[in-house]
Amino acid sequence: MDPSRVDPGVADDALVMRARNGDHDAFGELVARHQRRVWMVCRQYVGVDEADAAAQESLVKAFTGIRNFDGRAAFSTWLTRIAINTCLDQLRRRRRVGVVDEAVEDAANAGPAVEVADTRAGPEDRSMQQQALASLGAMERQLPLRQREIFRLRFYAEMELEEIAEVLGVHVGTVKTQLHRAVHRLRRELGAYR
Repeated sequence: MDPSRVDPGVADDALVMRARNGDHDAFGELVARHQRRVWMVCRQYVGVDEADAAAQESLVKAFTGIRNFDGRAAFSTWLTRIAINTCLDQLRRRRRVGVVDEAVEDAANAGPAVEVADTRAGPEDRSMQQQALASLGAMERQLPLRQREIFRLRFYAEMELEEIAEVLGVHVGTVKTQLHRAVHRLRRELGAYR
């Protein structure tokens, strides 16, 4: 991609129009803007080891389907929905074939929280952080599926509440309620680590 051909100030809508008309540089800019989120979403569903492949597949699907994008939702929402559907398809195929690898399943269930310990802290503080993160991961896995999904999309994929609602096809109020319940439950359970 020739970076001089795409102005970073151009809105996603303009880039989408150019991409729909065959401008590969415009689609490349859209990928550059949104690939981190796509990867983060994929990581929540299929785990770290398979996130790259799932994100790549999602972006290829978006590239081949960009002409079908109707603009009813934001491009980022459309792309996130493609990523979620791609991951769900992978998980369904894996279950159908019976190839559920325990390590991959554990990675998908663990979430990214177990990987964010502060490396600048001393050994005792690092140990306490790791214990708190391990507890958070275990408690997060005990959340109901919808709450866990919303919690991860909000805090790990850094999506806005409105985007989560649009991607999941629910009302914003539902997202707020489920997120509040998840956060309240995790705070109550993690009270000892504050």
